[in-house]
Amino acid sequence: MDYQSQEMIPTLNAENECMEIKEELDEGTQGPVQSLTQPIQTIFDSNQNLKAEVWKEFVSVGVGEDGKKRGRCIHCSRSYIIEKLYGTSHLRRHLLHCSKRPESKRGGNDKQVRRKHKSTDVKRALVPKSFGNREEVSNNVSTKRQRIFTSEGKTRSAMLLGLDILDCPICFHALTVPIFQCENGHVACSSCCSKLRYKCPTCELRVGHKRCSVMESVLESVFVPCRNAKFGCTENVSYGKESTHEKDCSFSQCACPALDCNHTGSYNDIYPHFFNNHCHESNSLSFVCGGSVDVEMNIASEKIIVLCESEKSLLFAVQCFNELHGVYVTIRCIAPSTLELGKLAYYLYYSMDGHTLTYKSPEVKMVLKVSSETPQDNFMFVPHSLLHGESLKIKVSIGLKVRVGSS
Repeated sequence: MDYQSQEMIPTLNAENECMEIKEELDEGTQGPVQSLTQPIQTIFDSNQNLKAEVWKEFVSVGVGEDGKKRGRCIHCSRSYIIEKLYGTSHLRRHLLHCSKRPESKRGGNDKQVRRKHKSTDVKRALVPKSFGNREEVSNNVSTKRQRIFTSEGKTRSAMLLGLDILDCPICFHALTVPIFQCENGHVACSSCCSKLRYKCPTCELRVGHKRCSVMESVLESVFVPCRNAKFGCTENVSYGKESTHEKDCSFSQCACPALDCNHTGSYNDIYPHFFNNHCHESNSLSFVCGGSVDVEMNIASEKIIVLCESEKSLLFAVQCFNELHGVYVTIRCIAPSTLELGKLAYYLYYSMDGHTLTYKSPEVKMVLKVSSETPQDNFMFVPHSLLHGESLKIKVSIGLKVRVGSS
């Protein structure tokens, strides 16, 4: 290969890549065949600024569903995009192969198209052998096209005007992976699929067996600020997983455990608030982690006793729930679950008329707010038959290593 041919290779290769990208953008769609008995005003006739002969064999049919202008072949009624961005190469290729185009018109245009294709073949033949086959060339084009959409390795970001589109259209809760779709593309979350017995409520086709990978990819790429950003949290959380993060967020707001108090604040603020405003009330006691304290509660009127641990500045809520068959007793610590306190456990001891009940929980649950619902786990149950009227006296011990003897 001489020096001049070697200089032509990069230029021809670049032109070849541009033509490959152009061909990918030139997409046509099949339109309905219409009668041509009436006089036809072609695009060439309606726009005097157009010079290409190809416009004489296409008529404008308006805008498609994708918002792009369409033109219809006057011979077979096949429609194509006719915007400037897409050029005319796809229109010329169609005329070259249009089976309904009269033979009399297969003249200059066909020769021009054939010459263009022949030139393209020559350029492709001059592609260096290091590229291998056309598939490798296409991969190289794709790589260069990706570089267009990124700048110096930085990922582009976009603004989503409304997060409602990321909610399940059935239950209106935030979508989470996995996301399913029916054959018509209607999406549903996994919980709704089972509730609907895997039948799409929109088109009644099967749903719940085909994943919507596109929507899942979109969902995993959307991040929203933590709701505690105004309190100092700088984390961005995947959409739909905010509640999971907020349970562990050290900036989450804790609610005061005192009854009839609506104060909320950070973990570091909640203990000073309770100590200054509620520590002298009858439903609060002081204790030290590792020791024990006697707690007496009236199950008819008292629902909660707050234990104040001064050394670690912790608040523990001892709650009792008087139900049909007995009383449930549980202990919760008012703090974020990420608080590094070590693994705290608690021990409950109850005795009445020679009957003894003991319960040791492997760990104290951290909560941001005490709950009024009967606990489903981590509780001690005392039957009504073992109660002395409405009074409940128990010994409580909380610490890393709990050792409590009977009193």
